[in-house]
Amino acid sequence: MNYKLKIFIEITLICSVLFKTGCVPRKLIIDHPNVVNRFYFEPKLKKGKNTSKMDLNSKRKLLKLKVQYAFYKLEQGDRLFDEDFHQGINCYKVAFSALNDAVDLGTENLINKYKSFDNWVNNAIDTIIFTEDDLYDLYWLGAAYGGLIKSSRGDPFEIVKLPKIGKILNAASSINHEWNNGALHSALLAYTSTRVDLSDEKLIEIADKHFELAISLSDSLDASPFVTYAESIDKKFQNRNMYIKKLAHALSIDVNIKREMRLGNIISQDRAKWLLTKTDEYFFE
Repeated sequence: MNYKLKIFIEITLICSVLFKTGCVPRKLIIDHPNVVNRFYFEPKLKKGKNTSKMDLNSKRKLLKLKVQYAFYKLEQGDRLFDEDFHQGINCYKVAFSALNDAVDLGTENLINKYKSFDNWVNNAIDTIIFTEDDLYDLYWLGAAYGGLIKSSRGDPFEIVKLPKIGKILNAASSINHEWNNGALHSALLAYTSTRVDLSDEKLIEIADKHFELAISLSDSLDASPFVTYAESIDKKFQNRNMYIKKLAHALSIDVNIKREMRLGNIISQDRAKWLLTKTDEYFFE
């Protein structure tokens, strides 16, 4: 067998098996982003181009995949800005396109069940009685909106959508705030850090509440809230020691204890390492 073909088949099989089982090696994700992109994300996204014949479960999987892919590209873009600004911008553009698709898909899923959902999210009506079954769609739609705003790099047309994130995530939290090991509180922590309608004291108070609940519900095994708080709160308020402490804690988490958190923790820990290299740039003293 041709050597290059053999390597191609081996990498394809390894990526397929590892991503399905969740046993994704850190080096594969971090050191070989093009492999992950080409042999995991791109084939799956290609299969999901025609949503008209998909059932709800398949659409939900595609929604999650598009959001994960977009955040993966945003993470790539953040690193590339230091080395090649134009490549970083290209990553953000790819993410923006995927997130637009994700917002459309998540909205469609909910409109199919609640015809007035679009009116609700745009404040034209006050109430929809959501159920536990809606948590998945609400969470990933909220995440899609959050990523869309970030990937727009300050586009006012996208920034005005910020209140939608809070409305969607708070609606989900009111159903079951413990869902998915506190994932909703991690998301609400990130959202809270973007709010301009709060005083500094109130912002910290609300952020602290979501942070404490996120780490409590995950038994402190989710690195995400530690990284989010360090980057969005400690950095903002120039708490250098707490910034370093939280990122160090994120790095100390054993990613093998909770399998369902492993991929997210690997990515969060790598971001924590990168953020630590930026400490002197972010803090004045």
